[in-house]
Amino acid sequence: MARKMPKIQVFRRVVLGVLLVGLTVLTFLHQKMQGIPAIDALDPFGGLETLFKWLAGGIFIKKIEPGNIVLLGAIVALGIVLSRFFCGWLCAFGALQGVFGWIGKKLFKRRFEVPKKLDRILRWAKYVILVVIIYFTWKTGELVIRPYDPFAAYGHLPAGLTAVWTEFKVGFILLILFMVLSMFYERAFCKYACPLGAVNAILSRVPLFRIKRDKPTCISCSKCDRVCPMNVDVSHAETIKSAECINCLECVTACPTKKDTLVPTIGGKKIKLWTVVIIGFAIYAGAALVGQAAGMLRFTAPTLNELSDKGALNVADIKGSSTYEELAGAFGVDLDQLYRELGIDKAKVPTTSMIKDTGKLAGIEDFETDQARVAVAKLLGIPYEGEGVAPTENAAPAATSDVPAHTTAAESGTPPAAPSASSLKIPEGFALEGTMTIQDVAKALNATPAQVIEKLGLPADIPLDTPLREMGSQYGYTMPQLKEKIAQ
Repeated sequence: MARKMPKIQVFRRVVLGVLLVGLTVLTFLHQKMQGIPAIDALDPFGGLETLFKWLAGGIFIKKIEPGNIVLLGAIVALGIVLSRFFCGWLCAFGALQGVFGWIGKKLFKRRFEVPKKLDRILRWAKYVILVVIIYFTWKTGELVIRPYDPFAAYGHLPAGLTAVWTEFKVGFILLILFMVLSMFYERAFCKYACPLGAVNAILSRVPLFRIKRDKPTCISCSKCDRVCPMNVDVSHAETIKSAECINCLECVTACPTKKDTLVPTIGGKKIKLWTVVIIGFAIYAGAALVGQAAGMLRFTAPTLNELSDKGALNVADIKGSSTYEELAGAFGVDLDQLYRELGIDKAKVPTTSMIKDTGKLAGIEDFETDQARVAVAKLLGIPYEGEGVAPTENAAPAATSDVPAHTTAAESGTPPAAPSASSLKIPEGFALEGTMTIQDVAKALNATPAQVIEKLGLPADIPLDTPLREMGSQYGYTMPQLKEKIAQ
């Protein structure tokens, strides 16, 4: 007869199931309604990325909301007190892997394990991934993990496979790969590739929470080893110090001795199983309350009208979930002019439509939200440093800056570099990105910085090591304009 599942493990599975279903529902609603947070705003790892960007330059990453910082703070607090409690009890992506792990057990009737030597090497991969992400976030100010994040790919599935494949090709492939792997090896992503898991693993080195094994009462049945989803060697340790332990308490509840052979401890003192759970949820709820008190517990961006009322409205604040009606009201632009500027038919795209739905409604391939930003900036006669998305065929480029014009290299009388920009060959498929510096472009084109500057019509004194998108307002250009020049 199968052993009845302990109530605490039933509760854990219910919690994880509710989180997974809730997250999935939100991702569907986000595609249909305004005011529903995107998957990016619900990912606590984004809080770590934007924290480093803020430390580096005093600004937050786009797509990240203050709620990400709150979630990160809650996870850090949990990690210090209860090790990787978040991973074992509150991670929706961990729950998704658990579903596929359960399917794998039903199909194959056995548990697979990666060879121990290979397993030890692979477990270091998540730390390498963490370092790489932090470095490039610091360097670029972008949510660099996004295109490669299987969690983000999952959250955008309601937008359709075509949209997911376009924006999250690598992330989608990784999603499928890790779900299949999880059918053979439990929580494969958690073990080998999760950067948030790496953060939690580092925090778990604080020795407050530990599971201890009472050697005299242990009967060496190894049930604790068999039920551990992270393949921790429980049966041979007096104290479970592994950074891989996700505090799921499966080993404790599986122990058949009816004695305190395996017990959770905090600060060396034994505590009850339910006490661990209560402390964990109390810390998470406490962090949410602090975030609420600080006005940061928000997972959706302020509406355009809210920003307008505060006098803090910017063209870059236009979101895919903004409607044309809302956009026109907040910025004070004429709707008919906006539609003409974008080259779209109001009959096909009603004013109540969300901008991100424009392409589908108007039959325009590859329509991007940034095209609406460029159009609004042009109508207002203000500079806008775009995200590298060219306007539609009928749309004119954004207006140039009203700030004092800078002298270009040609106007200043500076002799052109040899060879000149006219000899600069642009290879097929080259894409100019806002995250590139002049030096990056020169290196990619096997050219000199002077050639690139002349080709783009930029001032001779423009910094060579600053991303192009960070200097648009200062030097009076937009990324669509630069993309057009590089293509000429």
